[in-house]
Amino acid sequence: MLTKIKIYGRLRKFCNNEKSFEASIKKPLDAISFLKCNFKGLEKHMANQHYCIKVRGKEITEKNLQMHMSGEIQIIPIAHGNFLPLLLGAGALFAGSAISGGVLASVAASILTSIGTSLVIGGITELLSPTPSQQRGGSGMDETDPAAYAANYSFSGLTNVSRAGIPVNCVFGEIFVGSITISNGVDVVQVKE
Repeated sequence: MLTKIKIYGRLRKFCNNEKSFEASIKKPLDAISFLKCNFKGLEKHMANQHYCIKVRGKEITEKNLQMHMSGEIQIIPIAHGNFLPLLLGAGALFAGSAISGGVLASVAASILTSIGTSLVIGGITELLSPTPSQQRGGSGMDETDPAAYAANYSFSGLTNVSRAGIPVNCVFGEIFVGSITISNGVDVVQVKE
């Protein structure tokens, strides 16, 4: 018996705009395997996205992907993003424009309007150009993992981090902590014997 597999969103576009497929499968995980076998590069495409898998209209959790089930399978990409700054900014703009009254009300309205404007602009900027994850030298290590910084060989210290985006402390006086390398260079000079 053939099972109908429906796909949506970006996944549908990747699979040549096909809305559904029919295959002889028994588990929801087999549906993903079916798609991976028929479309080159699909595994890489699916790796950076989240999906909701439904069987007969009911959502399946990750631990239930191996269970034998019958019925139509839907693979739906989940849209995600950080819309909180946009919503808060729009609310602050609305509140700032709605306030009327005396001197204190006009000061509060201008403060709310400026906060709302900056939140909306920041939210739009974050949605348009998200911050890329910084991986250490292509090794695939997580930046929160202390072992990711152990591969640094500049000045033989584990705390000397040489990469963009690290905050630099401005300290006056003596300190007893590690340093951050801002810039370094090595010159090679030929010495005649």
